[in-house]
Amino acid sequence: MGIEVVTTSWSEPAHAVPWAGVGEHDIAIVHWEQGVMDAFPRALDSCGRAVLTLHGAPQAMTRWFAPPTPAIARRTLERAVAEPHAVALVRGEAHRRKVAASYAVPPEGLRILPVSVPLATLPFRAAATEPSEVLAMTRLAAEKAAIVRVAVELVHERLKSDQPCRLTIAGDGRWRTEAIALCERRLPRDAWRIEGAPPDPIARLAAADLVVAQGTTALEAAALGCRVVVARSLGTHGASGAVLTPDGYDQAARDPFGDPRVTEDAAQLWDELLGLDETDLSALRGLVESHNSPEVASQALGEALATTGA
Repeated sequence: MGIEVVTTSWSEPAHAVPWAGVGEHDIAIVHWEQGVMDAFPRALDSCGRAVLTLHGAPQAMTRWFAPPTPAIARRTLERAVAEPHAVALVRGEAHRRKVAASYAVPPEGLRILPVSVPLATLPFRAAATEPSEVLAMTRLAAEKAAIVRVAVELVHERLKSDQPCRLTIAGDGRWRTEAIALCERRLPRDAWRIEGAPPDPIARLAAADLVVAQGTTALEAAALGCRVVVARSLGTHGASGAVLTPDGYDQAARDPFGDPRVTEDAAQLWDELLGLDETDLSALRGLVESHNSPEVASQALGEALATTGA
């Protein structure tokens, strides 16, 4: 058993795609993403078994992409759910519920493949009691703007209280100009910087005490012992956040599409952040191990693949 990587572009003519090679494998795994998901029907026909993996928000296909992408997304998902030798994988219970509601497919037709982080490479170190840096490590894009917005407001609030604090944005992307404008509008010039995408993201997280993040990055930061604020968009230009706590883990981090209790009040976020102690941070590490380790994900994947038949 093994994994073969074949570099190709699904936008190439059909004769240029190595379908014969695809058919030699036991199962095909296709990502539910623009362009790539076009390959799902042919991959299923070639292999006889196929997996469709969904990792994005269900509304993203209609929000960010023009026709015919939304129709292709719907058609591909419906086939993955209906075919006896195929399976569609989502990231958690909330993700399953939202995908099912958005595309009118039965939730029982969607299996959960939890987000996983490699704990063996993430040494735990409880963060400092009084963080002086807020790290926003993210791709700079409109759909990720909430991360930067929440981080800016945390620093703004801390400076109002005459406490030392600075913002570091670690990332690149098309939203860089907007991120700079926001920082210039809300923060003193010496209180923020953009350092670009780090060559070693895990090492950069490990050096931080307080991280604003979403998705896998939030889990990685928690596993490392950082205090974490999970950012959520609020309307078109707003943002809110939830402090990651052991009690709120399921909604805020275990499922990246959960609905945690969020607030726009940066002072409240700081109160909750500073209320976390080493016991809480250690408990969060344990929750990542229990629910989002590679071993847990591997078991869930094996169970899902078994439903596609031999």
